[in-house]
Amino acid sequence: MWQTLLAGKAWHGEFINRTAGGGTRTESAVIAPLRNSSGQVSHYVAVKEDITARKAQEEQLRKLSMAVEQSPESIVITDLEARIEYVNESFQRNTGYTREEAAGLNPRVLKSGRTPASTYDDMWTTLAHGEIWRGELFNRRKDGSEYVEFARIAPIRQADGATTHYLAIKEDITEKKAMADELERHREHLEQ
Repeated sequence: MWQTLLAGKAWHGEFINRTAGGGTRTESAVIAPLRNSSGQVSHYVAVKEDITARKAQEEQLRKLSMAVEQSPESIVITDLEARIEYVNESFQRNTGYTREEAAGLNPRVLKSGRTPASTYDDMWTTLAHGEIWRGELFNRRKDGSEYVEFARIAPIRQADGATTHYLAIKEDITEKKAMADELERHREHLEQ
């Protein structure tokens, strides 16, 4: 800071200051040199803004972003036309589609043809009523391999109540279903 000011230039930065109560406040500051009539720096003027609340919000957003990005479940956000706007890392690992490839696509690109049409009808009816839909989807990865997901899809509402997007949180349950099927076959075998 002082190097900049001594060079006669304005300095922009942040300070963390202690309050009288022992807490801290974060302030954004601009400090600029003022020159006298002969061009010499005679004073400095500082303009400060308390940004403590903004920094706390930024930290909350950073944590939320990390949680979504690192979630073990696939997270997809679409617009109302079901065009993908966001996918997390788990989606990319589970489907084989990169963020760039998925952006703008309709999630139907994952359809394997094994999910009954009635499932999709129920899903869209539920979402149209502003409710959360839960169910299984039989999907296909980019490489053609099939998998099963348990999906929870919900409308995203703005402050005025208007739905602007859909949020899908999907768990790959392929192994769980295979184990349950194997246990059922084993049970039936034991009963025979």
